[in-house]
Amino acid sequence: MGKMGSELALGAIVNQYMALVDKKLKDQVARVAREKRDGSFFDTFYNTYGMTGVVFNIGDTVIGGEFTGSVEEQHGVLNVQGSFNFYLRDEFADPADIGVEVIDPRETIFENIHRPLDNYLRGRTRLPPRGPQRLGVQTGEPYSITDDWSGTLKGQIYLDPARSTYG
Repeated sequence: MGKMGSELALGAIVNQYMALVDKKLKDQVARVAREKRDGSFFDTFYNTYGMTGVVFNIGDTVIGGEFTGSVEEQHGVLNVQGSFNFYLRDEFADPADIGVEVIDPRETIFENIHRPLDNYLRGRTRLPPRGPQRLGVQTGEPYSITDDWSGTLKGQIYLDPARSTYG
């Protein structure tokens, strides 16, 4: 997957994650803000999310982060604002458990059978190889998949959770 492809894939993962956790994160921030009522606060979050349906080679991945914010109470309403720092941490490591990365079956067959055979035969006839092997494909060597992003939140919630949509 090239740089542009990996950026698109990670963008799809981020969009799916945000769709899954939007309400949960707001609820979590609301609960912490209600405990603090006035002043600064900090909270962390993380979980494992199944992303195979979005991007095959991501699979189950850990996504988490932290929220740093402030809250001020005014007449039973809490004014909340702050920022999120998110992270995604994963590793692609031979999902089919066969010793090679299976990204594209045709590419995998070419890289693991045809290219090595062609290079072997070219070597026996003293011709140079046709190019390097893709790193990791022949050995199934794992590689890291990471991303970091941030966002902000600003809003108002009722101090009384029974009156609020959040919390």
